[in-house]
Amino acid sequence: MALATEVAPGVHRVADGLVNWYLIVDGGEVAMVDAGWPRSWSQVEAALTEIGRSPADVRSVVLTHAHPDHLGAAEAVRERCGATVHVYRDEVDRARGKAKGSSPFTLVPGLAPHLWRPSAFGFVMHATVRGFMMPTWVTEVESFGSDAPIDAPGRLRAVPTPGHTEGHVALVLEEHGVVFSGDSIATLDVLTRERGARLLPDALNGDPAQTRESLTALGAIDAGLVLPGHGEPFEGTPASAVERARDVDDGGERA
Repeated sequence: MALATEVAPGVHRVADGLVNWYLIVDGGEVAMVDAGWPRSWSQVEAALTEIGRSPADVRSVVLTHAHPDHLGAAEAVRERCGATVHVYRDEVDRARGKAKGSSPFTLVPGLAPHLWRPSAFGFVMHATVRGFMMPTWVTEVESFGSDAPIDAPGRLRAVPTPGHTEGHVALVLEEHGVVFSGDSIATLDVLTRERGARLLPDALNGDPAQTRESLTALGAIDAGLVLPGHGEPFEGTPASAVERARDVDDGGERA
């Protein structure tokens, strides 16, 4: 079974267990959008081979945010590929493991009430096996803002969507009408396995109210394909995805 699937011209989705990361091929260079789990280096090598590329082609890793299931193998990619890791300016300390709440153990109290569900317990075990509780922080990063394209293959544009983390961003590949939504919106609830456009459970969002407010910025993006951090691609506009997410949102009462 193929690890990488082309979902737009030059854009490949890698479904790495319950998390997605993406490869953008631009000329002879590759950018990764997010970097999977801390133990995803072998998947990085395999996915590159599948698309006819090598680690030497990877110029950049661009993060939507720095939770361990998105920060993942970024430091390994930096060291082994010579890639630059690009992080939004408000997320730099988290990517380095220096921000308050960087430790994945801060999520445990919020997750505990959900663990009666086999699906939620399974997600925690799935994440643990893949190194979520032992992240490898990035030692060198290049920060970016939202006022200019990021100097990486694809020339992504950042749209701040804080809430899930303080420096979360959506990343827009304007040439192909694609937005990488990170965890600002998902099409899979990793705790219940419910599908369709939705917010992640509040237990996983640092500031649930801000996460909901950021849907407005996400919905205003001009794109025709939403590529989330969890779940299948959403074929439609961000505005449509946001409308569906709001329709199923229960204000955080899930337990």
